[in-house]
Amino acid sequence: MVTMPVALVVLALLEQLASLEQREFLVYLATLTLLATKSMKTSLASTSSSTANRPKVIAVANNKGGVGKTASAAAIAGELASQKYQVLALDLDPQAGNLTAVLYQRGYRGNTLLSVLLGDATLEDVIVETKEVNLHLLPASIQLLSQESRLQRIPGYHGLLRRQLPKLSAYDYIVVDCPPSLGDLTSLALTAADVYVIPCQAEQLAFDGLHDMVRAANVVRENLNEGLMLGGIFFTTYHPNQRGALNHGTVEATRRIYGEDSLLPHIRKDMAVPMSQATQQSVRAYEPTSRAAQDYQLLTNAILETL
Repeated sequence: MVTMPVALVVLALLEQLASLEQREFLVYLATLTLLATKSMKTSLASTSSSTANRPKVIAVANNKGGVGKTASAAAIAGELASQKYQVLALDLDPQAGNLTAVLYQRGYRGNTLLSVLLGDATLEDVIVETKEVNLHLLPASIQLLSQESRLQRIPGYHGLLRRQLPKLSAYDYIVVDCPPSLGDLTSLALTAADVYVIPCQAEQLAFDGLHDMVRAANVVRENLNEGLMLGGIFFTTYHPNQRGALNHGTVEATRRIYGEDSLLPHIRKDMAVPMSQATQQSVRAYEPTSRAAQDYQLLTNAILETL
């Protein structure tokens, strides 16, 4: 288990790093470890609950933007709903173009999950219906940015979402769209999750971000959620027969580092995805025979096998 001395060692390494991005990442890991160590007993004691009385949680996470994270969260949620599961899509991304815009309403300014966790609203106040049968949404808005600082004042706040799960037992699955960062909102999701999956593009920068995401999730697993599993890594807008040597090299490097079993089915590029977003539907609901819908069906079924 990571302890406070390890976190202090991490901080000591900062002066030796030339990269600002590296320093920021290690500051995040050290801060999370210090907070987790301080509040671990409170968090774990109060968040233990029977897995039989709560939904399974799938977190879709990557600290790099533009990799198809939100599109994938919407597609996975829509595919699960089409299989007649009761599904809650949970948006934790305060940016424009988030899951709320894709499935419900652009420019939403209402309550969020943090409104519930901070006691400003109830789950019933916040959860909304989407256009799709069996699929509800807990939306996000720009409010998340100001609410996050209030959240940090609550002891054991990393476990707050996890404690809400028994209240959401009407759902079979919760699909969380995490923000493209390694901050508190992402750790909140990972502390509640059963599995996390990482969408990635077959490019070097996205590949570098993949390593950071896995390391951050390992900190959460070691300190806050020992049941957290990597459900797998999948590449978006990727076709093995149509991309260049660099793209194939990135996929092969992922296979070599994380193992064959870590690779989930790829998602091919398909205009049905942006078209579905324009109509505020998942790609499965918009065009079930499209390549993307077929690919996301294979992906979703592969994720279910990990749960």
